[in-house]
Amino acid sequence: MSDITVDLVDLVERVTEHPGITTAMKFESLDNWTSLVALRLLTDIEDAFGVQLDLRAYFAVTDVGQLSALISDALAVR
Repeated sequence: MSDITVDLVDLVERVTEHPGITTAMKFESLDNWTSLVALRLLTDIEDAFGVQLDLRAYFAVTDVGQLSALISDALAVR
């Protein structure tokens, strides 16, 4: 697991208040996953990783693994 993924899992666990997040876990399967939580996660990701993610691409990802790849791609082009 990459450093980005490890940091992202920690961040998702904190924002969603859901321990035991895995890279294959679907966001929609989280009990408290709402649009507000999704936006909070987006802003926390942008602050933590220093990237600005495309909103459409962000909302298109379904799990933590895809989100980690999106962040990795964003870091590669900055």
